[in-house]
Amino acid sequence: MIIRIGYLYNAISRFYWSLRARVQLCIRGVPFPKGFVVLGPLGLSARGQIFIGENVTIVNSSRFNRVGINHPTQLVAGDGATLTIGDNTGISGAAIFCSQSITIGNHVLIGANCRIYDTDFHPIDFMARREGRPCNTAPIVIEDDVWLGAGVAVLKGVTIGARSVIAAGSVVTKNIEPDTLAGGVPARAIGGVNAKQTNQPTV
Repeated sequence: MIIRIGYLYNAISRFYWSLRARVQLCIRGVPFPKGFVVLGPLGLSARGQIFIGENVTIVNSSRFNRVGINHPTQLVAGDGATLTIGDNTGISGAAIFCSQSITIGNHVLIGANCRIYDTDFHPIDFMARREGRPCNTAPIVIEDDVWLGAGVAVLKGVTIGARSVIAAGSVVTKNIEPDTLAGGVPARAIGGVNAKQTNQPTV
């Protein structure tokens, strides 16, 4: 009986949060993709363009994923920016802030509390900050089958090659080649990834 109640609760939650996300996307002119699953409240700001592929799952609360999600996923596309999320991608409590271009491929896993920023937000020079001058921005590309561990930060101008794995807590400031295991602050290659391996851990 308890198990049946649990299944019913999960089904109702999936329906409610996905319906709420559908309304959010519709209001902002973002097409609702096939198979899109949202669990928990989604933060969404779309002054630019957001494209979401099919069968994407976004988890926004530790109620639905017990890995320690600190906040709902934030999807932000600023004026003139384009944020693209590919098919079959999973995201848990991430903050993705796009001021120019962020492209996330297919079958990507974005672990709990990751941050992906294609902008510095503020100039480094203090006078530039005082005067409100623009800061540096550069596109980010995360290719197919990449796995970002929990708490990874991906900064502007970075390309992460297909099938690469970034260790939890790493800060990616430079390009990562395909099939690479990388980690650290800043992240660097620490090994290779077996491209033939098919078992993938959950987000």
